[in-house]
Amino acid sequence: MKKHGSTQVTISVAAQKTLFMDICKRHCIEACGLLIGSIDEQGSWQIDQAHPLRNIFDSSVYFEFDPEDLLTAELSYPGQIVGVYHSHPTGFAVASSTDRKNMQRVNQEQQIPWVWLIISGPFDENFAQQAQGHITEAPMVAYHHYTKEGLRQITIQMEQTIEEPSQNLE
Repeated sequence: MKKHGSTQVTISVAAQKTLFMDICKRHCIEACGLLIGSIDEQGSWQIDQAHPLRNIFDSSVYFEFDPEDLLTAELSYPGQIVGVYHSHPTGFAVASSTDRKNMQRVNQEQQIPWVWLIISGPFDENFAQQAQGHITEAPMVAYHHYTKEGLRQITIQMEQTIEEPSQNLE
């Protein structure tokens, strides 16, 4: 995987909606799931869908997927899983030491080129109301652990809905 200064993660409107609704439903625990999309030649990630998975620990400070759920998703989306997301309900807006170890293990030791999204709380009523519409300033960070550069924060680009021009019916 190449790494350039312009490497970024772009999140589709559909993926944003799924992410935020999942977090609203599981606001007291670390909501988690997979990111479905593609990685281009420059090493940027395009996230088309989010696929929520169960946090088998139901914890507000730790998440882990059920291995069978992960396998089912891998079979359903062969070659399309490009990352993982999880929430920090307590509002911690950076990768924890556990997150950093998992990122290094997956990205470097297992050589899986996933991007890691962390959405930080609190997930209160204001967040839930914004999630119904479109959150333009999401409390979100993205990371990838590169071989030479180590753990790096990745720029996030949120796709916006495009207003269709009204048609004149004369």
